[in-house]
Amino acid sequence: MSKLRRTLLILAVAALLPALGRAQSATAFDGTYAGVSREVFRNNPIQPGRCFGQSGVPGPLEIKNGIVQKHGEQGWEGSVGPQGALVMHGANGSRFEGQIDSQGTISGRIAGPLCSVTFVWRKQPR
Repeated sequence: MSKLRRTLLILAVAALLPALGRAQSATAFDGTYAGVSREVFRNNPIQPGRCFGQSGVPGPLEIKNGIVQKHGEQGWEGSVGPQGALVMHGANGSRFEGQIDSQGTISGRIAGPLCSVTFVWRKQPR
């Protein structure tokens, strides 16, 4: 193999390595996450209207191959990025934005015009 071809091959492999690392790292978050807490906050206590849902413990999340799903009355689906950023969309148009930390805890929120809801889930051992 000529020196030029070897150099081009090394450069091509080096360019692909970051993409391969990202593809593998999204699956590092795969697993079942048990609900820890759900806190409902009224954004404007003076404005009439009611917040949907109550504070409590949310149902579990399932992450498989970087795809996250929450089943139940508010079916959500979304994706997890290679750094643990998580975005889910609900059938009712809601948008959850969160982050998975190095300890396997997901925390994030849904912000609406009347209410905001914060959520926490924790990864379960396999």
